[in-house]
Amino acid sequence: MAETSAKPPLAGRLVYRHNRITRLTHWLSALALMILFMSGLQIFNAHPYLYWGSTSDPDKAFFSIGASQDDDDVRGFVDVYGRKIDTTGFLGVQQGVFGPQARGFPSWLTVPGYYSLAAARRWHFFFGWLFAITGVLYLLYNLPAGHVRKFFLTPHDINKVPAMAAYYLHARRTSPQEGEYNPLQKMAYTGVFVILAPLILLSGMAMSPQLNIAFHWLPALFGGRQSARAIHFILAFGFLFFALGHVFMVLTQGFLNNMRSMTSGWYKEKIPVVIETPREAASPRAALVSSEQEAEKSNEAES
Repeated sequence: MAETSAKPPLAGRLVYRHNRITRLTHWLSALALMILFMSGLQIFNAHPYLYWGSTSDPDKAFFSIGASQDDDDVRGFVDVYGRKIDTTGFLGVQQGVFGPQARGFPSWLTVPGYYSLAAARRWHFFFGWLFAITGVLYLLYNLPAGHVRKFFLTPHDINKVPAMAAYYLHARRTSPQEGEYNPLQKMAYTGVFVILAPLILLSGMAMSPQLNIAFHWLPALFGGRQSARAIHFILAFGFLFFALGHVFMVLTQGFLNNMRSMTSGWYKEKIPVVIETPREAASPRAALVSSEQEAEKSNEAES
């Protein structure tokens, strides 16, 4: 019978992957990030301009979202370093009860949906503290347990990043992954924990007048309060892209298995099943020769 090149079947083995604190902080952080992003867009709508430095002159903004009116035609636009991009139907203008009206980000993307700077700030500050507290709780519990080390990028992992990227691009047949997380996942998680999270918290604190009195060096750390606001806005979209990539990985790498892991803690590992093929029966002649050889050895031993 001809040999086949079929891949061996896979069997599942349940392992306890995420503890209770990890699961709790994961879902609380996910909720907090969503509300922070949406309420932040509402806060931005109050003054849809970004600057570098400390001054806030709309004529010197490097980024803005607005609307222009030509007779009855209202058009939305995004201005990036003096170049206007038409964004009608997406940003800059929204159809309201009394017709089109200027609005940076649409109501379905902001918290609250109606315009209220005060309400948006209350939502933002509450969930900002929730995000910070859950992050500290996660680190305090998981650092001593060694859980955090599993997805931190190491020099050994850096050498495997190109090979992992080639595997995702189908330019490589085998994955270089070792352990629970591959090099690209570790690079993303390390970037979030080491760069994104600390910077977005510090830049948010640098915009607070009350904190500026006690920590006057905070705005200077970012080159001014307006620079801190611009960096905070850009980093928020960095978190958004990370979240979208995370969701994409969950959907494509076993949605039900990953969801079970983050709700119950148990993850089903896929391990190859080794199927042993039975040896072929010996021919009658080979069996006869073998029995004769055993008989000769028995006679020699007796003599």
